[in-house]
Amino acid sequence: MNKIGINVASRRHELGMTQEKLAELSDLSINFISKVERGAATDIKAGTLQSLAKALNVSMDELMSGKMKEHHAGPLQQQLVEQLNSYDLQYSETLCQSILNLLNNQQNKR
Repeated sequence: MNKIGINVASRRHELGMTQEKLAELSDLSINFISKVERGAATDIKAGTLQSLAKALNVSMDELMSGKMKEHHAGPLQQQLVEQLNSYDLQYSETLCQSILNLLNNQQNKR
C-alpha cells in the first residue's frame, strides 16, 4: 500500500465512512477507491486527489503527507455529520444548503 492509499483508508476509517460512501462523495468508483487504498492506483491525478481530499474533509497536502490537522468536532456536530452521511448525496447537499442558509440568516441578525 502506498502512502496516499494508507492516508485515504486511515482518514476514511477515522470518519466511519465506507468505501461506497467515499465513492459517492468523491464521484469516483468504488473499484477505484479500493485500488487507491491498496496502492494499486499509482497515477492519481490532481483533480482526483482534490475530490478525495474534499470528500474526506482534509487538504490535499494533509492527504499526501498523512499529517492530518486536528479536526475537533463535538458530539452534536459528529451526530449531524453522521446523519447527513446516511442520506444520498443529493439530499444531503440539499439539507446542508438549508442549514447554511439558516446559519447565515442567524448571523445577519446579530
